[in-house]
Amino acid sequence: MRVIVLTTDTPHHLYFVKEVSTVFNITGIGVESKMLEDPFRTHHSFEDVRDHYEVTELLQKEEMRFEDYCETKVFDNINNEGCIQFVAGLKPDVIVTFGTGLIRKPLIHLCPDGFVNLHGGDPEYYRGLDTHMWAIYHREFEQLIVTLHRLNPNLDDGEIIQKAQIRLDKNSKITKLRAENTKLCVQLTLSALLVFNQLGSFISKPQKRKGRYYSFMPADLKQICVKNFEQYIQKL
Repeated sequence: MRVIVLTTDTPHHLYFVKEVSTVFNITGIGVESKMLEDPFRTHHSFEDVRDHYEVTELLQKEEMRFEDYCETKVFDNINNEGCIQFVAGLKPDVIVTFGTGLIRKPLIHLCPDGFVNLHGGDPEYYRGLDTHMWAIYHREFEQLIVTLHRLNPNLDDGEIIQKAQIRLDKNSKITKLRAENTKLCVQLTLSALLVFNQLGSFISKPQKRKGRYYSFMPADLKQICVKNFEQYIQKL
């Protein structure tokens, strides 16, 4: 089974590749280097702590690169012609995308039955960006969901393969939330790849409703999220 990962260069995405590679060989990795530009100030100081935690805990301060695992190519945009040619040349059975921008039809058509996306949220309620933060902002902690779904041209709209909920306890911290999300992403991906390897296809079901689309969260609202999260954890 030839598996390709499309992602961005972050510690938690490196961890994802490392863990998936312990069970399945990854044939190739496409890295999108140009991210969407924030239209206003979005950075919050807790994200610096989060990034440090992921380097020290997820990666154990280990120096690693995507190139350590398989052939890797970097593209400004994941939909450009160079990426399409790279993916087509690898003849994938499955493509897993984690953290890239919207995937366009020419790329999807290369692997229509095996193209899946990892979404930090439940797309039947929260689609788009910063979805876990928006759930915390609305105090909907039950919506701290991780979803693996089929990828189609509409954002976060494909049939759902699996969902899992991030479990919180008195020791949970908002700075660890993305790491816990990534661990669930690994679990969902490995489970689905095992099924695909056995059956030659994914088992999925259509979404019952279309969740609201959310965009970047401003830094001031992230401060509200930090307070909401702390208040919720104190009551557990």
